[in-house]
Amino acid sequence: MTIQPEVKAAIEKNMELMLNQTKAYLPFLKVAFPAVRDLSELTFNMMMGNAFTLFVAQLAFRMQTPSASDFAEFGQIVEAYRSKVKELF
Repeated sequence: MTIQPEVKAAIEKNMELMLNQTKAYLPFLKVAFPAVRDLSELTFNMMMGNAFTLFVAQLAFRMQTPSASDFAEFGQIVEAYRSKVKELF
């Protein structure tokens, strides 16, 4: 099964929202977590975890079970945001 366009759009919208929120909270993040070696990677992983929850919820709402290819496609969708997060830091 391929991820439905509505689910993909929801994931991308969620990632964009979190990217914009990261921009707003960037000064706080740098001050609050000085011991974190790679703050961009931590931020990306948190965003990805949030998007993953959304992904699973969207499929559950549609009464679908994700396949291995769905998980791979999810990974490709969110991976595109890793470089955008790195640019912020």
